[in-house]
Amino acid sequence: MLVKIFIVLSWIVFVYFILICLQYIFLIVISFSHLLHFNREERTGFPFEETHALPISILIPAFNEENTICDTIQSLLSLSYPKFEIVVVNDGSRDHTLKYVIDEYQLRRVDILPHGSIPTERIKAVYSSYKYNNLLLVDKYNGGKADALNVGINIASHPLFCSIDADSVIEKNALMRMVKPFLLKEDVVAVGGIVRVANGCEIENGEVKAIHLPSNRLVRYQIIEYLRAFLSNRIGMEKFNCLAIISGAFGLFRKDIVEKIGGYRNTIGEDMEITLRIHEYLRRKRVKYFIDFIPNAECWSQVPNDFRSLRMQRIRWQIGLIDSLWIHKKMLFNPLYGSVGLFAIPYYWFFEMASPLFEFMGYVIFILLLFSGAVSYIVGIVFLMALLFGFFFSVSSIVMEEFSYQRYSKVGEIAALILYSIFDQFWYRPMQAFFRLQAFFIRPSRRQKWGVIRRRTFAEDLEQQKE
Repeated sequence: MLVKIFIVLSWIVFVYFILICLQYIFLIVISFSHLLHFNREERTGFPFEETHALPISILIPAFNEENTICDTIQSLLSLSYPKFEIVVVNDGSRDHTLKYVIDEYQLRRVDILPHGSIPTERIKAVYSSYKYNNLLLVDKYNGGKADALNVGINIASHPLFCSIDADSVIEKNALMRMVKPFLLKEDVVAVGGIVRVANGCEIENGEVKAIHLPSNRLVRYQIIEYLRAFLSNRIGMEKFNCLAIISGAFGLFRKDIVEKIGGYRNTIGEDMEITLRIHEYLRRKRVKYFIDFIPNAECWSQVPNDFRSLRMQRIRWQIGLIDSLWIHKKMLFNPLYGSVGLFAIPYYWFFEMASPLFEFMGYVIFILLLFSGAVSYIVGIVFLMALLFGFFFSVSSIVMEEFSYQRYSKVGEIAALILYSIFDQFWYRPMQAFFRLQAFFIRPSRRQKWGVIRRRTFAEDLEQQKE
C-alpha cells in the first residue's frame, strides 16, 4: 500500500514536472527571441546623448557594510552620467560603516530636511561631502532595509531614483542604459537591470577591471543560477509587461509613483512586493504603463561563498516570495490585472513558491522507491528527463550569455560552466530546494530583520581566489 501511495505521488510530481517544463520552454524561446531583438535595436536604434538624461537619485541602504560600502560609493562617483546624487542611508549599523564613509569622503553634518512624507524611523543626522557635492549620508535609527529606502526617497531631490545594494558595483554606462526606456516611452514607470556575480572579479576604485570565473565552487553554481533567473526568466516576463520583480540590488523607479503607493513595505521581499504593488495600483487605475528590463545594464554584486550564508539568503528570499504573493493574493487569476494576474502571479505561486515542495518530494519519493526496489521504468525515465531538462535550461542561459555579451569569453570558463550545469542537477538544486523548504517553517518574528551574510572587501575576495 505504501509503495502504491508513493507511485501515485510520483505521478503527481510528473504532471507538475511536465507543466513546469512547458512553462520554462516557453520563457526560454520568448527570452532568446527578445534578446536578439534587443541587441539588434541597441546597435541600430535611438542615438542616446547625455543631454537627454534625466537626473537620478541613487539610494544605498546600508547595515553593517564596512567591507564594501566605500567601493560601492566610489563606483557610483565614477559613473558616466551627467546629473545624479548619491544618498547613503546608514540604518543603525553596529560596525564602522558610518565612520568609514565620513572619513573617506570628508563629510560634515548639515541641516537638510526630507522632501517626502513617507513615514519612517527617526533620522539622527545628515552629512554632506567637502569633496563631492552630490554625496549625502543619512544616519538613522534601525528600521530595516525598506525603511532605509523610504528615508532615501524622502531625502532624494530628483524625479527618478535608483536602488543599489551596499555590496554592489555598477558599470560606468549602466545608468545611461537604464534611463533610456524613460526617454523612449512616456509610460515607463520602472526599469530593472541585470545582477552579475562579482566574486573573483578584479575591482579597483569601484570599477570592474577584469572578469574571472571564481575558484569557489559554490559561487560558480550561483553564476549559472543568476543567468537562469535574469536571462531566461525576467526578459520573458518583461516581454508581456508582467515583470514581477525588479531586483533590490539594481532598479530604477519614478519617484512620484512610489510615493503615491506609500513607499516600500517593511517585509523581507521589499523589491518584489513594491513591484507587484506598482502593477496592482496602476492596473486598478487603468493607467497605461510599462515596467522594463535592460539586460546590458550591469550590476556586480557579491554572493555568498559559504553554505551558512547561502542557506540564510535563500530562506530569506523564499520568505520574501511567500510574503509578497500572499499580500497580493487577490491578483491571482484576476483578469483585472491583465498579464500580471493571469500569467506572472500564477507562475510565481505554482512554479516558484511551490517548487521546493514538489522538488523535494520528488527526490524523497525516488530515493524511497529506489531502495524498495519499486522504481518502474516510467519513474526512472521521468527522473532522467527532469535532470536533462534542468541541464538544458542552464545551458540555454549560458548560450544566451555568450551569444550576447561574452562576459566569460575563455573556452575553459565556458566549458567549466557547462560542466557545473550537469552537477548542478545532482546536488546544488536539491540543496536549494531543501533550504527554500525550510522557509515555510521559519518563525514569522524573524521576517523583518536584515540578512547577515559574511562579506569581505572586493580585494580580499580576489586575493582568496588566487590562493
